[in-house]
Amino acid sequence: MPPPPISLADPVGLFSAELPARIEQGFERRALAPRIGVVLILLLGALADYGHGERTGHWVVLGAYGLVTLLAAAGARARSKRVRSWLPLAATCADAAIAVYVVADHVPRYSGEAHLATDAVSLLPAYLFLLQTGMRLRPRLAALFAALVSVGWATALAFLLHPARLGPDGAHVLVRQGMGLAAFAVASGFVVSTTAWMRSAAAAALRAGEERLMLSRFLPDGVATEVVRTGGTASVAERHATLLSVDLRGSSALARAYPPALSVAWLLDFRRLVHDAVATHGGVVDKYVGDGVLALFLDGDAGEQAGQALAAAEAMLDTLTALNRERSRAGCPTLRVIAALHCGPVLAGVFDDGRRAEFTVLGTVMNDLSRIERRAKEEDLDVVASADVLRRFGADAPERLGPRPLPQSGEPPLPRLFALRLGATERPAEKGGRGLPSASPSIVADPGSVP
Repeated sequence: MPPPPISLADPVGLFSAELPARIEQGFERRALAPRIGVVLILLLGALADYGHGERTGHWVVLGAYGLVTLLAAAGARARSKRVRSWLPLAATCADAAIAVYVVADHVPRYSGEAHLATDAVSLLPAYLFLLQTGMRLRPRLAALFAALVSVGWATALAFLLHPARLGPDGAHVLVRQGMGLAAFAVASGFVVSTTAWMRSAAAAALRAGEERLMLSRFLPDGVATEVVRTGGTASVAERHATLLSVDLRGSSALARAYPPALSVAWLLDFRRLVHDAVATHGGVVDKYVGDGVLALFLDGDAGEQAGQALAAAEAMLDTLTALNRERSRAGCPTLRVIAALHCGPVLAGVFDDGRRAEFTVLGTVMNDLSRIERRAKEEDLDVVASADVLRRFGADAPERLGPRPLPQSGEPPLPRLFALRLGATERPAEKGGRGLPSASPSIVADPGSVP
């Protein structure tokens, strides 16, 4: 039975539980503009004495809405989780009550009030509140607001609108009020459905960002993105890759000669140095193994991969040279590395046995790379590359890299190997001493020596 795919669900459910609060973060600040707009409309209505209510009623509504706005702003800053959890529901109900009052206040009751049926003052608050509630990205709240306003609107029509009292305009007013209520219901359905879709999209975006951040701690950056994009799986497939293995020389001696805290700090400096060089040049760090780093270059064609790997190795050595100068001035031992490059077809992807998932590459190329690194240690070389890598470069590669062929050895035989000249490193010194520069091998092979 194949192993289950990688689960990207939040392991303790905290992400899902905090999602509403994260989506609504800063909502009251964003909702301030539409609230101010409604306050101005209510203020104009109170000053003009629109509707058939008393002037005092307009000011009471205006004051109530202003109070709700202030309480909502204060509640958003409250430390109590209970207050913050009830705030959206309370604000929604208060907004619905105010919207219903304004609508009811403009329902015509006599022939002289027929013009109120189309008064924008009666309609705008309900629509603005509807949009404002939708901004919370809570479909249930939007649906609750729409239901409260619709029921209140219909109730106001049933109790206040009497076509017989309106005379000849009665039927016309009834139709227009019914159309207004129907239009609000349609708009509400659209807002509720859009709110649900936007909430789903926002949740997916937030979750993807959270998962990518979490996975990037354990997987290469590009692979973490692919795992999130594919919903938790990154298929294993054969592809061409250029591999760069970097090993810190003399780490065991450093660990014996210096306190553990210093040895660990220097090891982490080495890891950061390699990671930055690899990431800058389009590669990914596959894994750290003790004092070694395995980097992969998977993007582009074989030539581009080889160029990226070589550029990363050069950048790493240049940075290491500068770092060693600083270490020498500080009286610390200099660091020296071994870099091995090889390329070929590999199986790359997330390997999941049902207990643990890991992104890595498999194949004979990986086995050959470890043997190439051992050969570099035996020959006391800084950078060694296989002929397969050198073939990927242009005609200027031998002149620029100065490859020196190494004699064949070992069973089964390795690909043809070449020591490269990529710069200067410093050999480790004794405790408290200074390292001595060690130039990489010079050019001893002509361009035709690379098969």
